[in-house]
Amino acid sequence: MELLKEILLDTLIDVARLIPFLFLTYLFLEWMEHQTGNQMEHFLEHHRKAAPLAGALFGIVPECGFSTAASSLYTTGVISAGTLIAVYLSTSDEMLPILISAQAGMDKIAPILLVKVIVALIAGYTADFFSKHEMTHIDTFCEQEHCDCEHESIWKAALEHTLKIAVWLLVITFLMNSFMEIIGTDTLSAFVTAHPTSAVLTSTLIGMIPSCASSVLLSTLYLNNVIGFPAVCAGLLANAGVGMMVLFRVNPNMKNNLKIIGYTWASAFIAGLILEIFF
Repeated sequence: MELLKEILLDTLIDVARLIPFLFLTYLFLEWMEHQTGNQMEHFLEHHRKAAPLAGALFGIVPECGFSTAASSLYTTGVISAGTLIAVYLSTSDEMLPILISAQAGMDKIAPILLVKVIVALIAGYTADFFSKHEMTHIDTFCEQEHCDCEHESIWKAALEHTLKIAVWLLVITFLMNSFMEIIGTDTLSAFVTAHPTSAVLTSTLIGMIPSCASSVLLSTLYLNNVIGFPAVCAGLLANAGVGMMVLFRVNPNMKNNLKIIGYTWASAFIAGLILEIFF
């Protein structure tokens, strides 16, 4: 019973941190649709080339709030696939708080952030170069969510969208936290330790677990010298918190979702392999 209470509390805290990001995202989308019409769409289209850069920089902010927001922005056509991927790859989730609390020096923190931003930029711009970006509208999203946004205030509509996603996130986050608790971080640590030659691969697989616990584990393993610089970079590149799960919730195009997830993982894995050559 105590374990269940702990998991529930962790779940509530994790989701509560994301609610402000979600609400502001949907408030922006509603405002864009109700107040600006096509003007905002034209502005975003004309500044599309700068979007992956902005995504890569915003993604390094601690927690996975920007990755969850980016998933909704992508689904409604505000940002491109390359920008979304850039956010996913640069998202640091719990890495920064863990390294800072452990009093890790900038010689440990800065290189990881630099790698994440560089890989995010390369992967993001490459994805946009080979993909076609089409602007859509939030009213399509509203139809999918079965809400009556056009007849409501933007505040109420944004709140409705936020609450729907938040309830779904509570369920998914609870399941993921339970999964991590059942498996145990010690088990995952032992698995990584037992296969040092494939540390980059195992780290990226751990990083793909949609839970802040995965970034905590990877950061801890790095601080304890269980995994090296290439492996921790690869794992943290693959880790976007629950952002990827939100993508599956809000975007009905599963084939497209899988392509984005697969491209993100492949970018993280390849980056880790390249880093192994030099470190």
